[in-house]
Amino acid sequence: MAGVPVLAIGPHFFEILPLSLQTIEEQTKVSWPATKRFGVGPARQFTGLDEDSFEVKGLYFNQEWGGHDDYLALKATQMAGEPVELLGWSAGGLVASVFGTVVILEVSASHEHIHEDGIGRKVEFGVKLASFGGDGGPFGGLF
Repeated sequence: MAGVPVLAIGPHFFEILPLSLQTIEEQTKVSWPATKRFGVGPARQFTGLDEDSFEVKGLYFNQEWGGHDDYLALKATQMAGEPVELLGWSAGGLVASVFGTVVILEVSASHEHIHEDGIGRKVEFGVKLASFGGDGGPFGGLF
């Protein structure tokens, strides 16, 4: 059922096909450094939010349904160095939620069963994102 978006990173849509979204990994962090005290053990003090991480993983089968051009477009957006919006859709793709402005830190791929054009018949990819604003980011409470 291609054509129903699940997630968008800027102009890049992840659907059932061709860029199949498989997993989303997120991690939120806060800082609690230890402060040494005289005569007793250290105590921790909350000093604020730390950097959250968010990674999208998926796969595509270029010879069957395409996807490699979409993957290369993700890399082009990363290399442009421009922040983009992270959007998610509800069931049916009728309503979008804006999670915030993000930057693309890493884009990676693992090619299997290499075709004669040098592209894997099965390609697993990953996109690591970070919040652009530094105001807690979109990830703390994304899901």
